[in-house]
Amino acid sequence: MKKWLSIGLAILLILAGGYIAWPRYSLGQLESAARDEDLEALRKYVDFPLLRDKLQSRLQRRVRESMAEDLPAEWGDLFAAGTNLFMAPLLRQLVTPEGVAGLLRGGRDLRALERELYRQPTAPVGEAEAGRDADRDGPGDWKLQGWRLVALDRASADYGGDGRRELRLILERQGLRWRLVDIALLETRET
Repeated sequence: MKKWLSIGLAILLILAGGYIAWPRYSLGQLESAARDEDLEALRKYVDFPLLRDKLQSRLQRRVRESMAEDLPAEWGDLFAAGTNLFMAPLLRQLVTPEGVAGLLRGGRDLRALERELYRQPTAPVGEAEAGRDADRDGPGDWKLQGWRLVALDRASADYGGDGRRELRLILERQGLRWRLVDIALLETRET
């Protein structure tokens, strides 16, 4: 009886370890597809419609928060419809296999897009020069900084350079595959 219990426990541990390693394997496949610009493989590991929806919701929320004092409450639904008219086509053009591949290889384009969408001022002179120096490094300067299971069907992975976490990818298990469903830029603070 102890032999069967030990075998069952060993099988359970192997299955649990495989399940935990599964999102990391998917991240590796996603990184490889981005590096090799294999757009078909990238489509397997990214849920583009869900990714666009989540990014659109986040952008809409940030725009609404930035205009909270200026926008009367009764205009909220009209504002939401207007921002959807603007953002949906923009995200359809930007959130593509090519765009995600470029983001995973370095991400400078998304930072510029974020500044433009949120109408943030350009970086001060010292930061602008540092940004130009970073641009000279070329693609592939972001590395996996860490990953973890957030829930049984959700994992997150942080990417960045020089030990800084700048980008978070959220993967979700969909059937037998883990797919990218959300991207968030992390706030980086220099100390």
